[in-house]
Amino acid sequence: MIIEIAALCDAATDQAGRLNILGAFDRFAGPLPLIYPQCSAVFRIRYQRSEATSHSFKLTISNLKEQNLIPPLESEIPFPPLGNHVESGVINMILNMQRLHIQEEGKYLLRLRIDQIEVALLPIFVKDTTPHEPNPLAN
Repeated sequence: MIIEIAALCDAATDQAGRLNILGAFDRFAGPLPLIYPQCSAVFRIRYQRSEATSHSFKLTISNLKEQNLIPPLESEIPFPPLGNHVESGVINMILNMQRLHIQEEGKYLLRLRIDQIEVALLPIFVKDTTPHEPNPLAN
């Protein structure tokens, strides 16, 4: 199994096996707390004939203290059987997230596990842009 594409993006679609990705990014910037209206975690996974079966997946996004930004997304995904003259197959996974609540700035990690093995790890950086009054006592 090979992860050909792993991205966090504004939107994605799968049209007859063609993966369309709009606005891939790795950071959020805004006044905190922030509610990001819509984004998608996108993965394109190439598999071999021997891997054509059902697999469990788990997606998490957590900070470095292992506090989850979203509840873990878990499910089963079938990798369909391959035809006689096909060496490998592809699965496009699009996991849409609505109204993502971000409370703290810092580094987060988006992890995809398939059959309990981590196959993708993406850093996400959050920057608080809330204006702050200067401290008159600071020199």
